[in-house]
Amino acid sequence: MLLSAHRIRDHSRRRRMGQVIRTLALVATMAAFSGLAIENVAAQGAPYPTKPIKLIIPYAPGGGTDAVAAAFSDKLSQKLGQPIVKENHAGSNSVIGTALLAQAPPDGQTLLVVTAAIANNPFLYSKLPYQTETFVPVSILTSYPFVLGVRANLPFNSMQELIAYAKANPGKLTAGTSGRGAGAQLALGLLNKSAGIQIRDIPFKGAGESLNNVAGGFVDMVFSGYETVRPFVESGKMKAFAHTGTEPLGTERIPPIADAVPGFEYLNWLGLIAPAGTPPAVTEKLNAELKAIFAQQDVKDRLAAQNITSVASTSAEAKTYLAKEMEKSKSIIESIGLKPE
Repeated sequence: MLLSAHRIRDHSRRRRMGQVIRTLALVATMAAFSGLAIENVAAQGAPYPTKPIKLIIPYAPGGGTDAVAAAFSDKLSQKLGQPIVKENHAGSNSVIGTALLAQAPPDGQTLLVVTAAIANNPFLYSKLPYQTETFVPVSILTSYPFVLGVRANLPFNSMQELIAYAKANPGKLTAGTSGRGAGAQLALGLLNKSAGIQIRDIPFKGAGESLNNVAGGFVDMVFSGYETVRPFVESGKMKAFAHTGTEPLGTERIPPIADAVPGFEYLNWLGLIAPAGTPPAVTEKLNAELKAIFAQQDVKDRLAAQNITSVASTSAEAKTYLAKEMEKSKSIIESIGLKPE
C-alpha cells in the first residue's frame, strides 16, 4: 500500500526528530560523565601548578621583604617546576598589592608575601578592598626584629644618648617609615610612647626609599631589617646601635632598645597567603615544599646571616598566628593614637 506524500514527509520528520532527541540525550549523558570526571579529578587533586606563579610583593624593591622572597622563591620554583615571577606593587601600607591578590582566581597561581602590615590595616582603614580574614594563610615564613639605622653624623652613639637628645629637642629628629601603619611606623610610635619622646614620622613608599634618604642625610633614622641596614653601616653612612628584639643581635652584638626602655619589643614577620577559596590540596602542597626549603642548611645559613628566624609554620598555625597578631596590632595602634581613615 502506497503512502501519501504528506504521510511520507511526516514520517521522515518524526524520524529526524527522533535522531535529534537521541543525539541530545547522548550529548547530555557525555556532559554528565565529563562533569563527574572533572569532579573526580578535582577530588583527587588536579596538577598544580600549571603555569608560572605570580608572587606579589606589596612594597617597593629593595626592602627586607624582597630579601626574604629571594631566599625561597628560586627554590620553590625548582620544586614546583614552574617559574615564579615576582612583582612589586607598593602603596597604602601593602593595601594595593593585597587588593590585587583578592581579585586573583583561587587556584594558587597568584600568591602574596605579607608582613605584619596585613594585621595592622584592618584597624587603620575604615574600609578595605578585601576582607583580611578570608585569605588562605599558607605559612608564616620568618620573624625578625627591626634594626634602628641612624645617619652617621648625628651626635650620639647609643640608645640612651638618642633618647636624651630627643627629650631635649622634641620633634627635631625624624624617622623614615614605609607608610601609615607599617611595622616600622608602629615600632616608632611604640618607641615614642614608651620613652616619652617625639620623633617625627616621614612616610615613604618602602624601606628602600627610607634607607636611601637616611643615608643621604635627609632623614635621621629608620627601622628596617638587619640585612638592609648593614650595607649602609659598613659604608659608614649609618650607625646601628639598637634593635627592637630582646637579646643582643648579630656578630656586632647590637643591644636591644629594651636596655634603655625596659619592656620594649616589636618583631616584624613575613608570611605567604593565597586568595580566598584556594583548595586545601594547593595550600598543603605549597606548605610542604616551603617547609622542606626552609629546612635546608643553606637557607638557614642565609637567613641566620641576616639575623632572621625561620618559622615555616603549617597553614593552620599561620591562621592562628595571624588572628593573634591582629589582636596585638589593634592594641598597639590604639595605644599610640592612630585612628581609622
